[in-house]
Amino acid sequence: MEMIDNSTVDGAADIMKARLKAVLSDPERAHTATTVIVPSLTVHPDELRKFPGAIHFEQRLLFELSRLTVPEARVVYVTSRQIDPDILAYTLDTIPGLSGMDLTDRLHMLDCGDDTARPLTEKVLQNPELIERIRQALPDPAAAYLVTYNSTAAERDLAHRLGIPLYSCDPDLQKIGNKSRGRQLFRSTGVATPSGFEDLHSEEALVGALAALKQADPGLRRAVIKLNESFAGAGNAVFTFSSSEAPDSPDLISRKLRHEVQPPGDDWTGFVQKLTVMGGIVEEYLSTEGLQSPSAQLLIHPAGTVHVISTHDQILGGADDQTFVGCSFPAHESYRRRVQEAALIIGRELADHGVIGHLSIDFLADALDPDAAVTALEINLRRGGATAPFHFINTVVGGDHDDVSGDYQGRDGLPRAYVASDRIHVPDLVGTTVKELVSATITAGLHYDPETQTGTLLFALGALAEFGKYGLVAIGRSPQEARDFYDRTLATVQECALGNVVVRSS
Repeated sequence: MEMIDNSTVDGAADIMKARLKAVLSDPERAHTATTVIVPSLTVHPDELRKFPGAIHFEQRLLFELSRLTVPEARVVYVTSRQIDPDILAYTLDTIPGLSGMDLTDRLHMLDCGDDTARPLTEKVLQNPELIERIRQALPDPAAAYLVTYNSTAAERDLAHRLGIPLYSCDPDLQKIGNKSRGRQLFRSTGVATPSGFEDLHSEEALVGALAALKQADPGLRRAVIKLNESFAGAGNAVFTFSSSEAPDSPDLISRKLRHEVQPPGDDWTGFVQKLTVMGGIVEEYLSTEGLQSPSAQLLIHPAGTVHVISTHDQILGGADDQTFVGCSFPAHESYRRRVQEAALIIGRELADHGVIGHLSIDFLADALDPDAAVTALEINLRRGGATAPFHFINTVVGGDHDDVSGDYQGRDGLPRAYVASDRIHVPDLVGTTVKELVSATITAGLHYDPETQTGTLLFALGALAEFGKYGLVAIGRSPQEARDFYDRTLATVQECALGNVVVRSS
């Protein structure tokens, strides 16, 4: 693979940023530009392996196809393997205004024909023929830009080869969003963050930090250990101190780490090896009766403006509730505005550092104490699991998000809420087709109804047949109605799965 001279890339960075700003600051050019989407999960291979079927996360950004409702807009969407035509057809059918449109010259679905467990961007960079096909799909490179899931030197390299700007955080700024730098940034802006320590790069440093944390608060029961560059909670592990209020000795902490801590999808030796390379943090594990885990999704425009585009309450699962499995919108009204205010403070600081694009910030908030300050946990400089659901509702409902209240209003003037997950796993669904699953929700009267603007939309369907995984967004006129749609859909799909088992066993 041809290597790119970093000095050349850096020298062209200002020109590319200026081009991106020029395109996105002009509403007409922004709507008619060509969007090149390479939804690569460019993360540590060991972290990627913790998510079976992770290759199908490349379909998370299919909501971007809604850009095609503007007749002059074009989209180039690149994946590792070809997307099932039924999935593509279903996605396009759910987007209002696309029916009957001729997309022949405006939508280019390209793939690498490569199922290997490597980041998509790496595969594209090693495929000169594919890069040339992407270039040929750009009628005007000066009015095009690259969208990715996250950004590393590989994504910047790809943008350079294509001759278009990258609409994402500059890879040189990514460390601002890791767990250690995030804690430092929170403190510098005056936003509360849990007591703890950062920049830990060894087991010895980890033991010392845990001992110091317990020394400062003898009543502390648990602490969270986080790898700097993990995502979706996959690099988090919970440490439990002894039951006595006396501080644990370093020797005891060391033994407990090795024999009692269970990092998700990893063993302790592997976890420490990653800690040594990427670093990590330790912080107190906060837990009270009313404590919730909201997040705010932000968009920083290349011009430097910062917008909170949505708030969510995260649905967490896995060991010790450390893994993101879904979200509900909007965040609870008792703390929603405080989350938005804190997110804007942090977002403006990130913008001052030059960060652009989609990102999210995770918090803790006490629903039972309306006067308590929210606590910032971490920054995610990428399009995360809560990005797609909001864009799906924005596409199909076509309403308005109130930046002040955080509410979303449909075209009928009524509020909308939703519950979503992109990683529901029902093993008995293996072998189920997209048409079968969609048909089950339609038959049950649960599928999204354009007239009422309520119901269930399915997405992240690539892993359905192979792994029994799927995603859904359940939209209602209230949080309770959205939850009802969600729960009823889960039950309907479970019945569908059981029916499939009976059929396949006969």
